[in-house]
Amino acid sequence: MMKNPLRIEGPDPPETYPPTRVRLWLLAAWIGSADADEAAGPKPGDRRVQRWPELYVADWRMKAQLKAWLNAQAGREPSFRQACINNGWSRDSAIRGVEMAIVTISINLSSA
Repeated sequence: MMKNPLRIEGPDPPETYPPTRVRLWLLAAWIGSADADEAAGPKPGDRRVQRWPELYVADWRMKAQLKAWLNAQAGREPSFRQACINNGWSRDSAIRGVEMAIVTISINLSSA
C-alpha cells in the first residue's frame, strides 16, 4: 500500500529502527558472531542490545517467547518447537508473540 506524501499531516517520518534490522541486531547479540554482526549493519548508538527485551517488552509472555526463540536460533535450546511444548504454548501463537515483541522493540526504539 503506497502512502500519500501530500496528505495534510505530511509524510510519515522515516523508520529509524525497522523490525527486520531489530531482529538481526537481536540475533547478532544472542549469537555473539562477528558474521551476524556484519549482516545486521550499523548498530544503534550505545544501547545494550541484549537488554532490549527487558527494557521495551512489558508483556512477560511475549518476552519469554522472544527469548526462547532467540536461544533456539543461537543453538542454546534444542528447538523453538520444544521450548513451546515445554512452556505449554501453541507454536503459532508463540511465533506471533515473537513478531509482536520485535515490533514493540522497534516502535519503542523509533520513538525514543
